[in-house]
Amino acid sequence: EKGERARITWLACDLCDKWRRVGLAKSSAVPDRWTCAENGDARYASCDVPQELPDDEIDRLLGLADTPDKPCPAAAAAVARPADGVPGRGASLGEVLEGLVAASDASPEEARAVQWHLANLEYGCAASLGNVSLAWWDQDDEHTLAGDHAVVSDGFGRVVEGLAAYSEVLLQREVSLVEHGDWGARVHTKAGGEGLVADAVLVTVPLGVLKAKTVKFAPPLPRWKRSAIERLGFGPIEKVILSFERPFWDGGADFFGCLPPAAETAAEAAKARGEFFMFWNLQRSHGTAALMCVSSGAFAEGTWRHLSYKRVVDSSLAVLGRTFGPQVRQLFRKSVVTDWGRNPFCRGSYSYVGVDASGAEYDELARPVGGRLFFAGEATNGQHPATATGAYLSGLREAQRIDQAGRRGFPPAEP
Repeated sequence: EKGERARITWLACDLCDKWRRVGLAKSSAVPDRWTCAENGDARYASCDVPQELPDDEIDRLLGLADTPDKPCPAAAAAVARPADGVPGRGASLGEVLEGLVAASDASPEEARAVQWHLANLEYGCAASLGNVSLAWWDQDDEHTLAGDHAVVSDGFGRVVEGLAAYSEVLLQREVSLVEHGDWGARVHTKAGGEGLVADAVLVTVPLGVLKAKTVKFAPPLPRWKRSAIERLGFGPIEKVILSFERPFWDGGADFFGCLPPAAETAAEAAKARGEFFMFWNLQRSHGTAALMCVSSGAFAEGTWRHLSYKRVVDSSLAVLGRTFGPQVRQLFRKSVVTDWGRNPFCRGSYSYVGVDASGAEYDELARPVGGRLFFAGEATNGQHPATATGAYLSGLREAQRIDQAGRRGFPPAEP
């Protein structure tokens, strides 16, 4: 199916009943019948070869069984949060994947390649995999839109400018307090004064800003709304754009990756694997000799925040230099560096399902508070979270909701 993700897959042989690891496969591609002889891994392509791991070890790595010292995370979460009605909380995707990596006998080069793919998965989640829910990390997969990805070559500012043509947009108005009630709403800014009075307010600040509580609400947000804000995750993806005198990479590729260096421990590998692991070719999309270098995971969350602008650029050039040699620095001209994690108006890039969350939190974030306070943004769209598409569609959803409420005189909502 379109948009379906490949997963680490184990198959049982129809002849000997032994379980074999067959690598990444989509569920739609799993055969009804399968034997060891069909295994692409020659080491386990015979029924005479013992199973790679015991059944209980495979179940443990996949988070499907109890162990003497640790109950199944899914079962524990179901007991800990019975009122939520959502099983599978409490286990992280990283715990399982790191366990599988540790149990493998991959060569050093294969291990580096695996770390690259884990960094790419952290790119999709905007978080270290240890912070992401095992049960719900891909809860939006069934809603994936068909078609190719596209680059907005002139930037998303064009979209904002087009929408702003139909509205009055006030700049330099940092919101500090939102008052709301049956009487209407009032938005206060740090500039002071009596504030802006309206029939209703639509809150579209990023989830990171709601988590930071830099915008206050009177009356305060209800407990169910605060709980959803706390449980959903929100993390940074950081980028550096490097401009060069001329391209030295394959101009026909949309992007390419650079493997991380070998690490002594799993902790070191997890910390470093997201350091400029992917490079988007802006020559192909924008017609300019430049690369957009992407960082994810623990590097974007932690290490990045302690680096100066110059050290960030030096680090990205060093990663490229490991593959392309001294020409990288010789051809380098200028750079642009993001800092979404520390930007007070973002505090990250996009949302993910935290270990103690599920897709239900997206719906809770989308629910209005009272009859005058509404919410939009990618973190309120459980079908298309972490995307510009999801943010835009949530705006259309709330415009319709506010219009309908206004036609009915903004009746108070149920608590």
